[in-house]
Amino acid sequence: MDRRQFMIGAGGLGLLASTGSAAFGQAAAAKLPDYYPQDYGKIIEGSKAEKNLLIYSNMSVDMWAGVMARYKALYPWMDVQTLDLESSEVIERFLAERGTGSKTADLLATVAPDSWINAVQRNELVDYKSPEIPYVPAWSLPYPGLYTIAIDPMLFIWNKMLLPENMVPKGFQDLAEKCKANPAIFKGKMSCYGAQFGSFGYTSAYSFIKHHGEKGWEWLDTVGPMTRVERSSGPMVEKTLTGEYVFGYLTGSGNPWLAVRNAQRAKVLGWSFISDGTPVMMRGSAIPKSSNSPNAAKLWLDVMISHQGQIGMAKGGRTPYRLDVSPEEVDGAYTYQTVIKAIGEKNVIPVNYNPDMITDHDAFLKRWMQAYKL
Repeated sequence: MDRRQFMIGAGGLGLLASTGSAAFGQAAAAKLPDYYPQDYGKIIEGSKAEKNLLIYSNMSVDMWAGVMARYKALYPWMDVQTLDLESSEVIERFLAERGTGSKTADLLATVAPDSWINAVQRNELVDYKSPEIPYVPAWSLPYPGLYTIAIDPMLFIWNKMLLPENMVPKGFQDLAEKCKANPAIFKGKMSCYGAQFGSFGYTSAYSFIKHHGEKGWEWLDTVGPMTRVERSSGPMVEKTLTGEYVFGYLTGSGNPWLAVRNAQRAKVLGWSFISDGTPVMMRGSAIPKSSNSPNAAKLWLDVMISHQGQIGMAKGGRTPYRLDVSPEEVDGAYTYQTVIKAIGEKNVIPVNYNPDMITDHDAFLKRWMQAYKL
C-alpha cells in the first residue's frame, strides 16, 4: 500500500484535570521551531487574553502529560483543562452544548472517523493552517482544519500466565481455528470493543470487514458468540491482567503499551500485532468555530503535531506519526515507521474517513450484532 494514501479513504463525565501556570518553570528555556512565521507572535499574544483552554478528548490525563509539559514550558500563563470522554461522546457532547449556547470545548481530539465526517459536513471546524503542515505526511491531513495527532494500531492481547504459548493466535484465521478446537479455553474469556457502543468499536470493526469481506464475517461468526464486549480498552487490559479474560482482540494499543512499561504487568500481559491484518486508527484533532480560546487552541494543536509534541505523545502511550521522530527519541516505543515495518504495508488496514461508514451504519451494526448473538 502507498504510504501517501495511508488513511485518506474513499472520499459520562470523564476525568477533569487542570494545570495552573505555576506547575512548570521551563518557559525561559523553551523555544519555538525556527521555521514558524514572524507573525506567529500575534497568536501567542492573543492567547494571553484568553488564559483558559478546555479540551474534550478520549485520552486520560496521563496520556496528555508529555504534550502538557511542552505546552506549559512554552506558554506558562495558560490554564489547561482536559475532559476525558468516550470517543463518540467528544463530538456529540460538543454539538449538544454548542446547540444550547452552553460553555463547551475549545479544542476536540478523538478517534471517531464517523463523528469527524459529521462535523466536517456541518462546517463546524476552523480551517487553521498550522506552520507544521510541511513537516507532516499528506495522509495525516484528511480535511481542512482536521489534523492527525497520533496513530493507534489495534492489537491482540492475552494473559501469559493462563494462555499457553501454543494457544496464542497469530492472526484472525488462527484465532477462529483455535476457538473452534478449544472452546473451553476461549468461550466467555475473550474481549473486544462493542461496535454498538461508539465510534472506536464501530469504525474499527467496519474497516476490518471492508478489508476482509465475507471471510471476516466468517471469523466473527465463530469468535463473536465467545466474546464479551467492552466500551474501552482499559477494562479489557485490566480484566486480562486479573485473569477474567485470557484473550482480547482488536484492542487499542495505548493502554496495553502503557501497562507493559511496568515490569510486573509485563510478566502477565502479552500483546502482538495481527498477522493477517492490523487495523490502524487515526487520532484526529481540530478547533471548533465556536471556540472561546481559538489562539490558545492553535498553540496546543501546533504543539501536538510538532516534533517535540510527538515525542510527548509517545510518553503518554500514543504512537507518533511524524517521519522525523525516531525510536531512540521515544525510548524505543513504536513510531509510524516501526509499526509499518513490523506489520508490513500489505497487512495495514487503514481505519479511514470513508463516508460509507455513515450510510452503512445501521445495516452493518445489525449484521455485527447477529455475529455476536447480541
